[in-house]
Amino acid sequence: MSIVWSAEARKALRSIRKFIAEDSEFFAARMVTRIIERVERAAVAPTQGHPTHEYPEETLKEVHESPYRIIYTFTEAEFRVVTIVHFKQQLPKKVLSVSRE
Repeated sequence: MSIVWSAEARKALRSIRKFIAEDSEFFAARMVTRIIERVERAAVAPTQGHPTHEYPEETLKEVHESPYRIIYTFTEAEFRVVTIVHFKQQLPKKVLSVSRE
């Protein structure tokens, strides 16, 4: 299964790194690595994630790498990372259109 990062997900990952790097480059790199590794583990067993709280009727699922929610969708051939949001953030409706691209 191939892993595809949407433009939104890449942007979110860069923003996370930039925010954490304001205090520590080391911890910024570490968090990005943890998120990427979590995505790779989720792609092996994508059905293990759970439906998003805000939109349970959608095909979106999520897994966690504290303090972040990794939002994704998948097919038999592709694992698509839609976005990454902090636990304190609500999942914006705009990512639903991203998941269908």
